[in-house]
Amino acid sequence: MTIKKARKLKNTFMITGFFIMLLAYIWEPFCIIGAVVMCSCLVPHFLYNKCPHCGKQLGRNEADYCQFCGEKLE
Repeated sequence: MTIKKARKLKNTFMITGFFIMLLAYIWEPFCIIGAVVMCSCLVPHFLYNKCPHCGKQLGRNEADYCQFCGEKLE
């Protein structure tokens, strides 16, 4: 999986989980379900948010270049 796809997947999980948590006003268990969905956004973040050249975690770097080695991210 590419870095850009992982970022889109992470953002999708986070936004979806947030909206599910808003539905907790209707039914309380939606809060727990939404929290689980929001926490699942950490999986693609930690597995695929690495530089393909040096292998270091990019953290919150949303740029097109790695902050450690300076190589262009795909």
